[in-house]
Amino acid sequence: MDAEESDRCGYQLEIGVTKADIATEPCDRAVWEDHDRCIWHASVDGKGKDQLEDADPESEDAIDGAYLQEASLNSVDWFAGTSMVGADFTGADLTGADLSDANLTLAKLTDATALGANFTGANLEGAILTNGDLRRATLEHARLHETVLTNMHIGAGTKMGGVSIYDRENAPPDLLDERPLEAAAWVYRQLQALYQENALPELARRSYYMERDARRRHAWERSNYKDAIKWELSRWVMRYGESPYRVLLTSLVVVVVAALVYPLTGGIQEIQAGQPVTYSIEDPESASPWWLGRVLFKSLYFSVVTFATLGLGDIQPIGSFARLVAGVESVLGSLLAALLVFVLARIVTW
Repeated sequence: MDAEESDRCGYQLEIGVTKADIATEPCDRAVWEDHDRCIWHASVDGKGKDQLEDADPESEDAIDGAYLQEASLNSVDWFAGTSMVGADFTGADLTGADLSDANLTLAKLTDATALGANFTGANLEGAILTNGDLRRATLEHARLHETVLTNMHIGAGTKMGGVSIYDRENAPPDLLDERPLEAAAWVYRQLQALYQENALPELARRSYYMERDARRRHAWERSNYKDAIKWELSRWVMRYGESPYRVLLTSLVVVVVAALVYPLTGGIQEIQAGQPVTYSIEDPESASPWWLGRVLFKSLYFSVVTFATLGLGDIQPIGSFARLVAGVESVLGSLLAALLVFVLARIVTW
């Protein structure tokens, strides 16, 4: 019995995470040559593709904890759909390899070359991807929550997918107990940093927008109305700091609305030839078109001056409510001017 048991690998995955879909039973594969582990778990660097292919990887259900440091795995397709939780690919050559739908939770891909590799639908939650090469790789629909993506080389040919799987399918992350939109916002934030590191400003800007939008929807989902309203204002007024045109449009709306309100709330007064002239509309239906046009023109002029906080003093609001509207418009003008400068500065620095 002891001799028989010694011929078995006996490797047991220890990752500090307990999940129902992560096997923790000891490996029952035969040991590899004169090593004390099977070929997948033996701590031997630089394993060759031919050696691993002889192990018939396609017949195994899982290779969790596989030790593949500096292994030559270019263009292999054995790992598609395979469970490789906690696998160590440090320094491995994965050029053109197919790892689609593989479970690579908590895997290590430090210094790995994955040029043109296919990670479509793979679970990379908690995986470490640092100092590697992902140019022309495909990571569409991949689960990237808690994935470390630092100093990774990517290019315009790297396909990360437009929308995170947590956002598109409303799918919660597997590794941590978080809501889908929380996970999606986290992923968008990491992708933004990754794109910036690799001089891809347009993709970084898109990820920035999608992160903010995910946080907005998450605030509504959790009935956090204070943050939800804040994000909604940011979205509509300046597109989360991305659109100066929305700031200008909002400014125009404020000016026009205030111009329409002034004549109905006491009006405005101008001194002409030493005599005060009040421009107001008490009954729009009985007022002549000429008077309506003159009042609206003067009111629009006063609204623009007030919004721009020029303070010329040639026209004054009449009545408490009209003065209140003027005060609010003046404050909004200052705020929107500051927002416009902020948005323009953000665009320049992308």
